[in-house]
Amino acid sequence: MSISFNPNAPAKSTDTLQVEMVRRVSNGEIIDVSAWLPTQTEEEIHFLRTKIRQENGERFSCFCCGHDVLLRKHEHGGHYFAHKEKNAAEKAKCLYQQKGIISLEERNRIRYHGQREGSRHIKTKQLIKKILCSDPGFSQPEIEKTWTTFADGWRKPDVASKWNGQPIQQIVFEAQVSNTYPQVVAERTDFYRKQGALLIWIYDRLTEKEWRTLHADTFCSNGRHLFIVDEECVTISEAKGQAHFRIYSQRPEVVPFKRPTDNRWGLEIIQKENFDLIPFSSLSLNVDSQTANYFDIHDDQRIVKHKVLCAEVQSGCSYDALEKSIQEFIKNNRPIDRKQIEGWAALICGIESKRLGEPIGTKLANAVGVLNLVYDHHPNFFPHLIHTLDRLKIDPPDQRCGAWKKRVNDFYRGVYKGDPLPQPHKKSSELLTYLYS
Repeated sequence: MSISFNPNAPAKSTDTLQVEMVRRVSNGEIIDVSAWLPTQTEEEIHFLRTKIRQENGERFSCFCCGHDVLLRKHEHGGHYFAHKEKNAAEKAKCLYQQKGIISLEERNRIRYHGQREGSRHIKTKQLIKKILCSDPGFSQPEIEKTWTTFADGWRKPDVASKWNGQPIQQIVFEAQVSNTYPQVVAERTDFYRKQGALLIWIYDRLTEKEWRTLHADTFCSNGRHLFIVDEECVTISEAKGQAHFRIYSQRPEVVPFKRPTDNRWGLEIIQKENFDLIPFSSLSLNVDSQTANYFDIHDDQRIVKHKVLCAEVQSGCSYDALEKSIQEFIKNNRPIDRKQIEGWAALICGIESKRLGEPIGTKLANAVGVLNLVYDHHPNFFPHLIHTLDRLKIDPPDQRCGAWKKRVNDFYRGVYKGDPLPQPHKKSSELLTYLYS
């Protein structure tokens, strides 16, 4: 599967900008849009699009007329700012104002109601209902039951259900089959957050080539998770008595590469695509952030960056960045002895070498050489290496040979170089569990 949307790619601006200068309301910063957009990633821009449209979210105003602006994306690529209300900008005689008399909000509402009940939308709702009905952890799903509040008016969620007695008011599933009404998406998200409910947008397919803007908005706002339903989701859910959704995700991972400058094996970060059937019970639900995830993208990004830094230290590079990373993980800014940093880097490189099959951080002949390096030079990290390899099941006994096999056998007899085992380095167990949970 090729990556059709890369959240780490630099954002691009349109050739012709609608509003060329904007003001960030929170701090008064004046932004030259054409210069600023390429400094942001696609993920940052799509996340910001969502925040701008939410109540009490980030606000930007037109530098010329002072009226609110929104981030939009051109159908042929590129982002730009446009007035939230064209009429207000026109009345203010704004130099950047767009032509037209229908406000952005009204146009989105017209599109929304026009596309509301197509056959794809109806089918998607029925698939969601069948999935929920298969799982006793969900209450009987309600289809388009009206929710009302005095302040916010009414909403009709496509499918709503209580999940497993949790304090979350309800789980609301909205079928999404069109690429319109970003303002309605933001309004609905705000509405359900206020009610203590979690809103999950469900798609019936992925586009094979260029992503629709709303796919990207939802994906970035939900921690790089996108929910899909199809007939197989229903079949698996009913067979197992447990709700399953197909989730497309991009998860950061490290892969080995040989550096041409010195032939050492380093680590680089890639975005690994997954498109898996995931049990709903395995997801972390958060009403405040309106997210439903089976991994935390921010945690994963910290972990892979940490592993890259370990490979760099093992290769002889500066250890300052790794020291800072360790301090952030353990929430302690006290200086760390250089020998301990080198030992920790060797430990992580040993685990990654065995996991990935290459001698990470070195130009040794094989991965086992990195394991022996830990044994030879960092005895206090050697017990952690053995226990972690066993926990991850990546060093089975029938694959050990030579000196490494003898060293592991000695370890389980309580012997290290003819003496009692060294004491494991303190405070490493908790961080290892976090890195390799």
